[in-house]
Amino acid sequence: MPWKAALLGIAVPGLGQLYSGLPLRAVGLHTLLLAVNVLCLAGLFLPVKPWNIAAPLACLLVTWALILLDSVRCAKHAPAGYRLKAYNRSYVYILLILLTWPEGNGIKHFMVTRLAEAFKITNSSMAPTVISGDRLIVNRRAYVERSPRRGDLVTFRLPGDQSELFLKRIIAVGGQVVRIDQKKVYVNGVPLVESYAQYGDSASVALRDDFPPSPGILNNLPPGIDETWARQMPGFIQSDGLHVPPENYFVLGDNRDYSWDSRYWGFVPESDILGKARVIYFSWDSQARHIRWDRVGEILQ
Repeated sequence: MPWKAALLGIAVPGLGQLYSGLPLRAVGLHTLLLAVNVLCLAGLFLPVKPWNIAAPLACLLVTWALILLDSVRCAKHAPAGYRLKAYNRSYVYILLILLTWPEGNGIKHFMVTRLAEAFKITNSSMAPTVISGDRLIVNRRAYVERSPRRGDLVTFRLPGDQSELFLKRIIAVGGQVVRIDQKKVYVNGVPLVESYAQYGDSASVALRDDFPPSPGILNNLPPGIDETWARQMPGFIQSDGLHVPPENYFVLGDNRDYSWDSRYWGFVPESDILGKARVIYFSWDSQARHIRWDRVGEILQ
């Protein structure tokens, strides 16, 4: 019955073909869909909006639909008098459906640890580049053959709390000297041109707007600063600014006046960096309750 083949194909692509007595076709098409999943993930890194989202999604949906239609066609064109095989039993289908769950989880684990990972933004510390409600794709292979560079948007584990994942922009790398003078950032004495930075508070606040702070300010523990970092920071301060040690990074949020970053808790070791934020694949405005279509597919710089 074609409708049974369709239902099985919806449950697990390829099962509809198995129902029609075509096990090799079922395995081949199921494998094809898995391969298309991986290729579509790679398509998310296309440098053209909105094709970086639309093209992979369309490819995946078309492949899935064609496999489903093929299962119906195979059932309709089954030979006259066709009798179900020994493996066409409900318990066999249930077993195969259960077996595909670990398969899906295994592929997801491989993608997350080796290729790419989804990341949800829940605050405004990186506005206007990314805002609350944005969902990003992070390239986990970005730093396989090279080290992170200044300006990269990176996800990392928070030093001191490995359970916390953060997204910030690299401002200075190991061996460079960073200082902030009245909100202006200098690296190796050269002022940075930061079109991505946003400031929302006209007041001048020590540590936040003038960095590194004087020893007196550190001794009084400014609000928000990590105590361990307050004790360690003087060891990296010289007359020209804060010296970033090798294989470490100084990171800031683009929304400078409202970001908890390296100013408050210190350097990010290279070993804690997980990947480079690449593209916004979805964005939801929780207040207006609608999708921000203009942000979908945005390439992050």
